[in-house]
Amino acid sequence: MNVLYYWKNFEADLKAGRLGYFKADAGKMQALLDGYPDYIWVLKTPKGRKGEVQVLARLKWLDKAPPGVKPEPGRVYMHYDFKDDKSIQFTDSDSEEAIAATTKWVGLHFPRMVSANFQGAQGQEELRGGALKELEQIASGWQHTAFRELVA
Repeated sequence: MNVLYYWKNFEADLKAGRLGYFKADAGKMQALLDGYPDYIWVLKTPKGRKGEVQVLARLKWLDKAPPGVKPEPGRVYMHYDFKDDKSIQFTDSDSEEAIAATTKWVGLHFPRMVSANFQGAQGQEELRGGALKELEQIASGWQHTAFRELVA
């Protein structure tokens, strides 16, 4: 199992050094943990393209906070290892073809995410089976680099 996560404040979080965790919905977090996820696939809306999405990265899931990450007490978080070799950023997922394919795929498999505009609990979903295989196939043709290079 993997997780699909909508990263609303991608640029601001990178600039501020908020890496290694995402705020999570407490109600969904246990289900995510119970699925033993391997990766978090990260989506965002491309600038100026309301109603469309692109895949930014595939990040290695962690069961606990990575060293140096001190999230706010009392909140629920999902964690990822942005330094892991398997954590990658897609460098050409912003092409017309990639955005169209991703937007179509999300609309087909996660219509509630779309109708809720990816807000709150609707911005994080389990990613399994056929939907996961399709996303892997879509992303297989994209160029990528280690995510850590983005934050170096």
